[in-house]
Amino acid sequence: MKKLIMSSLLVLVLGTIGFAQGIKYTKNDTIRYIVKNDVLRFFGGTFWTGAEFPINNRKSILVNGIATYGSTSSNKENIGYGAELQYRSYLGKGRSLTNYPIYLASQFMFRRINSFEQQFSSVLDPISNNYIESESETKSSFNVYYFGVLLGCQVFVNQIFTVDLNFGGGLRLSQVDGQKSFTRYQGITDLDYSGVIPRFGMTIGIIQH
Repeated sequence: MKKLIMSSLLVLVLGTIGFAQGIKYTKNDTIRYIVKNDVLRFFGGTFWTGAEFPINNRKSILVNGIATYGSTSSNKENIGYGAELQYRSYLGKGRSLTNYPIYLASQFMFRRINSFEQQFSSVLDPISNNYIESESETKSSFNVYYFGVLLGCQVFVNQIFTVDLNFGGGLRLSQVDGQKSFTRYQGITDLDYSGVIPRFGMTIGIIQH
């Protein structure tokens, strides 16, 4: 975690010194918003899409909708919804233009998850002396809250689409229905994990003029 913080500060300092530029697409108000999809989330069974709206030459707001429809585990199925809000501040004073502005963003997220887990067991039948397999399904529902920061770079290609790369970290808090406290002793890859967690994202955007 210390290495992550030090790396973030280093990139932030270098970005402030070397990229003292504005955001190209907001300088002349030629773009209304950018529709975005986080391509990495598809591999985890989540549809993560939204739009970034420029406020001025250095500020923007990104709003995402989240739909969960699967899981990386073979015996577990996650279904849910959520939303994410980012407030982005692009580095520099906005006196010149660039196709690859660097930004620092604060991030807030909420997710509601219903998790269905299949459990298998076997019981010895005393009559046939064979094991009888049985299957059952358990359901748990929980809320996920996340607060963090991101450092990223958005690359503009021919004023048609963008490639947005970012990394950072934050605090995730998960609370199971009926429990007063947040979860403990969960794996960092589980959605119901509570604790500090890193983040890496790559989104593809379509520019809307």
